[in-house]
Amino acid sequence: MKTMRRIVIKVGTSTLTQGTQKLSRRCMLGLAQQIAHLHGQGLELLLVSSGAVATGRGILSFDKVDPFPSKQTFASIGQVKLMQVWSELFSLFDLQVGQVLLTREDFFHFKRHVTRDTLGCLLQHNIIPIINENDTVSTKEIGVGNNDNLAALVANLISADTVILLTDQEGLYTSDPRLDSDAKLIPIVHQIDEKIYALAGGSSTSLGTGGMATKIEAAQIASKSGIRTIIACSTRPNVLIDLVEGKQIGTLFQE
Repeated sequence: MKTMRRIVIKVGTSTLTQGTQKLSRRCMLGLAQQIAHLHGQGLELLLVSSGAVATGRGILSFDKVDPFPSKQTFASIGQVKLMQVWSELFSLFDLQVGQVLLTREDFFHFKRHVTRDTLGCLLQHNIIPIINENDTVSTKEIGVGNNDNLAALVANLISADTVILLTDQEGLYTSDPRLDSDAKLIPIVHQIDEKIYALAGGSSTSLGTGGMATKIEAAQIASKSGIRTIIACSTRPNVLIDLVEGKQIGTLFQE
């Protein structure tokens, strides 16, 4: 496998909350520590972080609020907390982070160069871009829809070589491992076709918007620009470091 130099890492809501209504600082600290280690080796890393809506829902006591808060309201409150925690954790490693909130419009031709230049400038100044969909203003018309696809779009935009999608599963299996004890992990996908999509189920939790299907979609988007995608389990110790070192972990979608 080719050496990784510029990597887009995506972490989902179920990873960041560990299935609860609150952010797991322990989990986030482990990820920040690995990213800091790789950053120290000269790699360029961008973090696509979900979790704003779930965090906002956990913070706001909406049982006393009328009318029921919208997704945009939860995102507005939760994004502040999400970035606060990331900023605090990365500061432990003397790393500065920068928030970048995007919609599909930011990848259109008239905004594309601005988005690319902003991300490039952050990387040039050794700042970790933390990217999320701008759910406070996002609508169906301008939204990306999920952060798996957002990670792939970012990777295409800034010419990354790798997208790493961290999830609560080890990778893509021959069938749903939660239902089938004989399910086997697929280490390498050479071509994304209907058979591969057929292996994908729905979202594994009610907290996130993604699932295995959106990760396969993301891999297909990335592959059009010659970018490889890896789906791996976020709870595996040093998963990011091991992947960069070339260890066979999770499922690799070849570029």
